[in-house]
Amino acid sequence: MAVEKGTTALYESWFLTPAGMYVDDKEKELLINSVRFKRDERVLEIGCGSGRYLEYLGDIGLIAAGVEPVDELVKRAMLKSTLTPEQVIKAPYEKIPVADGSFENVIFINTFAFAGDKGAALKEAYRIASKKIAVGFLNRNSITTLFKVKERASVYYDATPLSGKDIEVIAAMNLPAGGYSLKIFYTLYLPIKLGFMMPWADTVFENMNIPVGDFGMAVITKKPGVNNP
Repeated sequence: MAVEKGTTALYESWFLTPAGMYVDDKEKELLINSVRFKRDERVLEIGCGSGRYLEYLGDIGLIAAGVEPVDELVKRAMLKSTLTPEQVIKAPYEKIPVADGSFENVIFINTFAFAGDKGAALKEAYRIASKKIAVGFLNRNSITTLFKVKERASVYYDATPLSGKDIEVIAAMNLPAGGYSLKIFYTLYLPIKLGFMMPWADTVFENMNIPVGDFGMAVITKKPGVNNP
C-alpha cells in the first residue's frame, strides 16, 4: 500500500472532485444501508488509514475506533482534530489488542485486500464483533474498474482484488460452520466519469444487486451462542 505523503494527499484530495465525492457517497451509502447501524453502537474499522472514515462514523453518531499497522498513516490520523489518540490502535489486522465482543460492528473499507493472512484477519474481526462484520471490497469481477482512476490506483497498486465468491470461501474456511449468515451487496456499476452524471443508473443496478459492481459490501452477521473460531 502506498503511504508516501504526496500519494496519500493526492488520493484524499481526489475525494473533493465531483467524481470522488460521488464514489465516496456511494460507498458510504452502501455501508449504511447494508449494515444498518444503530446510534451509539461501537464500530472498529480495521485498516483505518488516515482516519477519514473514523471521522465520518463519529459524525453519524457512532462510537468509532480504528486499527492501523502503518506508522505513517497512524501519524496522519492523529493530525485530524476530531480524533483522539485512544481512537487509533497501532496493530496488525491479525492480532488486535481488544477484548472479545468489545465492538458491535467491525468493518473493513477497501482494506481487507491488504491483509497478509485474510483468514486470520477475518477470524479476528469475528472475535471482536458482537453483531456484524462488513467487508467493503474492490470487485475483481466488475464490468468496469475503479483502478482506472490514477489516484486510487497509486494507493491500491498492491491490493489483491477480490470477488464476493472469494470472501464467501474465506469465511467458510475460517469461521464456525453455522455461526453466521453472509449477504453481499454492490454499487458503482458505471465508469466513474459517467456514474456521477447518471446516478439513477447505479440505483437501478443496485436494486437488481448484480454482482458486477466495482464496489461490494459483504455483511457477515454473527449468530448468538456460537463460540469464536
